[in-house]
Amino acid sequence: MIHMKQQIELTAKISVCHSGKRIDHALSKLFPEYSRSYIKKWIINHIVKINNRVINKPKKKFLREIK
Repeated sequence: MIHMKQQIELTAKISVCHSGKRIDHALSKLFPEYSRSYIKKWIINHIVKINNRVINKPKKKFLREIK
């Protein structure tokens, strides 16, 4: 049995209404076809990038600048 991993690329602009919200929550609203728990796994596995920076903490909040 062969398991192939599918690679997808999602892009979105974050609006001011997401400022102060958890990254996993905001991304699940921006991409409703993916569950919050699925997005959380992506974040924990260092797959999510924001402004070309890897994000690895789902609890991190969107601010004007990710620190």
